[in-house]
Amino acid sequence: MPPFASLWRCSLIVVLLLAAACATSGGGPTKEQLAERIRAQTGHGVRPSQGPPEIPSGVTPDDGLTSEESVAIALWNNPDFAAGLADLGIARAEIAQAGLLRNPVLSLLLPWGPKQLEATARWPIEAIWQRPRRVKAAKAAAEATAERLVVAGLSLVADVRLAHADLWTAEARRGLAQEAAVLAHRVSGIVRNRYEAGDISRLESEAAAVEASRADQDVARAALDVVLAADRLHQWLGAGERLAPEAIRTGPEAVAPGACADVSALETETLAARPEVRVAELDIEAAGARLGWERSRAFTFVAVLDANAKGSEGFELGPGIDSDLGLFDRNQAGVLRAGSELERARARYLSARYAILRELRDAHARFGQADRALAAWRDDIRPRLEQQAGQTERAYQAGELPLLSVLDLSRRLNEARSRELDAAAERRRSLILLERSTGRGCAPALPR
Repeated sequence: MPPFASLWRCSLIVVLLLAAACATSGGGPTKEQLAERIRAQTGHGVRPSQGPPEIPSGVTPDDGLTSEESVAIALWNNPDFAAGLADLGIARAEIAQAGLLRNPVLSLLLPWGPKQLEATARWPIEAIWQRPRRVKAAKAAAEATAERLVVAGLSLVADVRLAHADLWTAEARRGLAQEAAVLAHRVSGIVRNRYEAGDISRLESEAAAVEASRADQDVARAALDVVLAADRLHQWLGAGERLAPEAIRTGPEAVAPGACADVSALETETLAARPEVRVAELDIEAAGARLGWERSRAFTFVAVLDANAKGSEGFELGPGIDSDLGLFDRNQAGVLRAGSELERARARYLSARYAILRELRDAHARFGQADRALAAWRDDIRPRLEQQAGQTERAYQAGELPLLSVLDLSRRLNEARSRELDAAAERRRSLILLERSTGRGCAPALPR
């Protein structure tokens, strides 16, 4: 056979092998696909490219930030979430690396004296059947990375909403403290007038003045809590100088309709919606693909193409193969490790399901208790104390009751308002946690 014909045939075989090995599709999930997943779960988008902090369109902080506006800003600017998005690019790079074939190795021996020119090309052809398994494992790992980023996005949303709820609570406490201070100063004024009229002792007058001063200190402490809560929310938002902490305040919230009252009906939907379950499934798929890949590495095969410039019949060219015998090392350790990783992934899948269901039940029960507690303080306890406070104040002005009764009922009323605010704050927080546990927005309609 002419030398060039042999060379052409071997080259054609190599090209066909390369084409078969490269026939895989896709490069893993993209950032656009991830953004669509997060938008479907949260209703808000992700910034397409990184840059200086900015306020997304449709958000107007001047009239106060709602919880949804805070979420939109955080998904757009939070630096920790932006850093996590880089993991998707790294995962796509792993897919590209898994799809690459090793370069052939060319050995060239130059003629010297009677030594003829020799050339040998070697290429590890085991990559042809190993590559699909490597790519499959890398793609499953990339899909799991994308799902973990969805988890990170949902966690960021929950954290931002909790920080917003804390700021709302701090602002409400400040307003409550201011109302209590006004009431304390009014009582102090009434007591002072009675003292000046000679109806009561100086000791009673001083006691009322102390209560008024104490109420002023409560206002100062509540104002500090607002500043601290605004700073924490500002950190989650990541807006930098585009939105100063002192300019952050909460805006009016829309009341969502009830949709998640029956916890038993939520379990199947929650398992389908939570990305943590999909992450565990993809980890099993990736571990299974790695196990297949490790098994395919039991033997190595290297295709050899040898050429001599001058043989017994002139130019010589011939193929060959190098392979280990597999007598001792058949990659037993790699197979054992991959099998153990597969068992671990299966166990983690079950653990993830159990943890999600427990979290759902706990969040549902916590919201139910908070909802009932708020109804009791708002609709029963606090209104009755307000009515008693008015009657007691009028009785004191008429000289029918001592000052101690007025002060005691004022403290009880302030405590009731504070407890009502605690119940409202707990209801907000438990609702946020329930929405996080279901993997979607949800405002449960429980009986009050």
